[in-house]
Amino acid sequence: MIDIHLHILPGVDDGPANLDEALSLAHSLVQEGVRIAVATPHYNDEFPQRPAREIYERVHALQQELDRRSIPLRLLPGHEALIKPGLIEDIQLGRLATLNGTRYLLLELWNNMWLPETERVIFELRAFGIIPILAHPERYRVIQQDSNRLAALLDQGVLAQMTAGSLIGMQGNSARKCAETLLKRGLIHCLASDAHSPRRRPPAINQGIQIATAMLGPTKTHQLTQSIPASIIENQAINTAQDRLKNF
Repeated sequence: MIDIHLHILPGVDDGPANLDEALSLAHSLVQEGVRIAVATPHYNDEFPQRPAREIYERVHALQQELDRRSIPLRLLPGHEALIKPGLIEDIQLGRLATLNGTRYLLLELWNNMWLPETERVIFELRAFGIIPILAHPERYRVIQQDSNRLAALLDQGVLAQMTAGSLIGMQGNSARKCAETLLKRGLIHCLASDAHSPRRRPPAINQGIQIATAMLGPTKTHQLTQSIPASIIENQAINTAQDRLKNF
């Protein structure tokens, strides 16, 4: 599996507090079948906004530790950006890292409110050539209430990433029900762990994949966990929302 949403850099956000915790999380990911993962620390006002260059350096340092301990996990750099005006400028100035330096940006919405500028920010990102990947849409209350809100964003060229653990209720019953609905409607492009810790926020990937496979079949689940994430980190084009809906 290729995991495009992960909080593994030690001492950066609400992920591992130190190197030992980060290495323990890496072990958990490998046990769950992950071989490539994008480190996506939060980019918001809650934590220090570390620039893209620093994220690259921290990823490199952690990769050296993984290699030294023969942990077979390849790390790539990125950010999980909370939606706000000005993200394009942040990318241009090197403050905000896209996923592995590609055109794809992991974008987070507010959980309990819909920012009035949401569609405008997404339009500006798309006009600049950036493709937002919406992190864990099953957790947003507005999408839980109406999955058509996500479908409308996909029509703007947005992709959607579901947290695998949501399918087993790790984010609550509302998120689990919404996750099932979004999968059935073909509104999800990839599954990821959004792991923060081997205990507090574990990967729980295998259990989620089992449920997804039961719902969609092995071919579609392979797309969500391997082929589409591979296209993302390699900066390759992915089908539009309309094409994706036809595939399911």
